[in-house]
Formats: sequence, C-alpha cells, structure tokens
Amino acid sequence: MDFTPETVQGCNIANEWVTSVTDGLVVRSEDGAVVLDLDRDRYEQTGWTILYLHVDQSERAAVGTNIATGDAIGHVSCEGGYSNGSHLHIARRYNGMWIAADHPQWAYHFNGWQVRSTGNEYDGWLVQGDTQIEAWNGRGEINWVPR
Repeated sequence: MDFTPETVQGCNIANEWVTSVTDGLVVRSEDGAVVLDLDRDRYEQTGWTILYLHVDQSERAAVGTNIATGDAIGHVSCEGGYSNGSHLHIARRYNGMWIAADHPQWAYHFNGWQVRSTGNEYDGWLVQGDTQIEAWNGRGEINWVPR
C-alpha cells in the first residue's frame, strides 16, 4: 500500500513522521527501507516483518531500535526503489513470503479502514463502513484518507 502526506509535493522530504503500525525491532535501515521484525529474532525470513519503503535517511530509525506502535520510523521521501514522488510504501512478509494487503486471513486494518483489492497491483479501495476510497494515481479528494 502507498500513502502520501498531503503537505509534500514532488520528491521533497515530508515534515510528517512515518509512524509504526505495530511493535517490533528494526533489523534493516538502508536505501530508503526500514524493516521491522515483529518476533524480534533478527531474521527477515522468519515470522512477520513489515517493510516501510521510501523513508529518508535523515532521522530514519536505526538497526537495533525497539519500536512500539506509533513510534517514529522516519520521514517520507523518494529514497529507495522506484519513485517519482514522495510516498510511503508499506508491505508485509510472513516467513519471507509477501502477504497481500487484502489477504483473507490477514487483511490490513488501519484505524477501522479495511483493504479491498481488484486483484491487480495498486488497484483497490480502503473501506470503512459505507465509505470507500479508491486507489488512484494522483492526489485529490477521491483518495484522501482522513485521520
């Protein structure tokens, strides 16, 4: 899933903090990536891990940092991977395998928002009650998620 703060334009570094969705241990922090190991065994190939991508090097959480839900990870940028605009990419792995955002058993839930996918990459919705926000390549009311 990709998220962009409304205050950042282009490939500028966002002032807002990326905050952790859960507790864990930072086991990788380089090239725009921060990987959080939820079972804290220091292996990305076992148990659950969360990848935060496009996190700027300035103030990025360091390897070995214990993180609690809501703790600062860093700032959104274009660093790492392919990006033509600052945004946060967040993904999960279980035992080294990528898990779809709308997996039937392990779907993402963000403050009551649930993920629904069309089955195609980068195509779907966030749903909360009767409200649906569609994934869209751009920024506007169509895909603004209120906090």
